[in-house]
Amino acid sequence: MNSQVNLSEIRRDKTYEVQGFTSESSVYAEKLYKMGFVKGTPVELAPVSISDPIVVQIRGSRIALRKKEAQEILVKEL
Repeated sequence: MNSQVNLSEIRRDKTYEVQGFTSESSVYAEKLYKMGFVKGTPVELAPVSISDPIVVQIRGSRIALRKKEAQEILVKEL
């Protein structure tokens, strides 16, 4: 079983699953949840050539997050 990592640590060409947030009760976690970062949702890096912000694909959309923001999201490799 793979362990959880922060979204900021994911690698290209791999798919991950959202596991939750580092602080479930934060206002920012609520905003991320509303953007589609729901437990069990697949997420992967978008094929773009920038490193900060990172661009991820989730639920058919591309979302750019600063690395500091992405560290709030916990994911597991599928």
